[in-house]
Amino acid sequence: MKRKYFLVILFLILAIFLSGCVGGIVTPATSEVKVKSIIQDYWLSLSNRQYELAKSYCIVNGKYYFMVEEYQDMPYIGSSTFTFEPYFNYIEINGNNATANVDLKLTATVCFGDICSSESETIYNWSMHLTEISGGWKLM
Repeated sequence: MKRKYFLVILFLILAIFLSGCVGGIVTPATSEVKVKSIIQDYWLSLSNRQYELAKSYCIVNGKYYFMVEEYQDMPYIGSSTFTFEPYFNYIEINGNNATANVDLKLTATVCFGDICSSESETIYNWSMHLTEISGGWKLM
C-alpha cells in the first residue's frame, strides 16, 4: 500500500517538473517586432515570386503594392532569380505610423543550362513606411 502512494506521489512530482519545462513566459509581440516581420515577409514573398502574398502586406494601390505589380510584369531570362534581403538600421513608430530604415541587398542570378552568373547590390538607407490598420501593419 505504501508503495502505491510512493509511486503516485513520485508520478505527480515528475508531472509538475515536466510541466514547468514546456512553455515559459510568452510575451506578446511588440509593434516593432510586427513591423519588422511584415517587411521581412514582404521581401521574402517577392523573392519567392509569391505576388499575391506580397500584395497582402500592402495597402491596395500603395507604393509597395504597385512595386509588386511592376516586379510581376518583368520578363525572366533563362532561369533567373531575384533575392531581396533587408537589414534593419532602425524602426521608428509614432502612433499608427511606422518608418523602417533598411539596407536592402538585391542578388540577381541568371542561369543558362549549367552556367550561372550572380550579381549583388545593396541599396543603403531605404525608407519603408507602414500604417496600422485594424490592429495589423501594412506597407504604404
